[in-house]
Amino acid sequence: MLERVAQPLLGGIYTADAARLSVGATMPRLLEMERRHRSLILGMRRQARATQTGSGARWSLFVSFANGMETLVRALAMRLPEGAVRLGERVAAIAPRGPRDFDVALASGEWLRAGAVVVATAAFVGAELVRGFAPELAAELATISYASSATVTFGYDRADVPHALDGFGFVVPAVERRRLIACSFSSVKYPGRAPDGAALLRVFCGGALAAAMAECSDAELVDAARDELRQLLGVTAAPRLVRVHRHARAMPQYDLGHLARLAAIDAAVARHPGLVLAGNAYRGVGVPDCVRSGEAAAERVLANDAA
Repeated sequence: MLERVAQPLLGGIYTADAARLSVGATMPRLLEMERRHRSLILGMRRQARATQTGSGARWSLFVSFANGMETLVRALAMRLPEGAVRLGERVAAIAPRGPRDFDVALASGEWLRAGAVVVATAAFVGAELVRGFAPELAAELATISYASSATVTFGYDRADVPHALDGFGFVVPAVERRRLIACSFSSVKYPGRAPDGAALLRVFCGGALAAAMAECSDAELVDAARDELRQLLGVTAAPRLVRVHRHARAMPQYDLGHLARLAAIDAAVARHPGLVLAGNAYRGVGVPDCVRSGEAAAERVLANDAA
């Protein structure tokens, strides 16, 4: 079950080594279910009985915006006042001036004054930003490891894909020693992602168990992905569209001890009123988790202002 079901699913979500992941940090509901019902199987059976409903509409498990995730960013940007966002500006350092008062140094040499600072970067970037005034916090942030990944997206004529594509995609167990983590049938998963008569497939490579794949050249990634699709889906035709995207050190790894690390991070942040952390390094890597993290950060800033 671990090798053939749990590991490939976790590998697809966290690009991680399942043997090192903290269950309490990644899937706390499963841990609670096991403790309450003595086993996951018993817990799932009882939960299924408790949630059985009659016939009716069923929403898809996967939901996205018709025009992609940029829709969310554009909607947020439209609600912000003029000049609130500064693009292409790198923060070089953060320096507290007093309680709830910070100086923010930009790489350009400019300094900004802030009543509160939300650090929503990757943990290793945040560690460098706070190291000058919060070395204990920086040390804890620096211990959160990250994995890199790459995606190769192919557009095909539907007739050139012999597989039925009767699902949303597939995940690959690490024990098979293949060069991909998973493949998403994007045009099936999200209607409108490809024109009629076409298929859009996205191959995921890299991760904690295959870090070298993320370091391959674009040509090597494309060749490897095409070879895997040939073996697994029978696709031999040349794609009409090819796109390679890389995500270097983008996936935080919730390794064993992550909850204890979060407790230490929270304690260190509490010693600096007005400093708040947000992002996928802490309590969830998915978009809903990041939205919740951002909302919680805003609430803490407002609470500090009211105090």
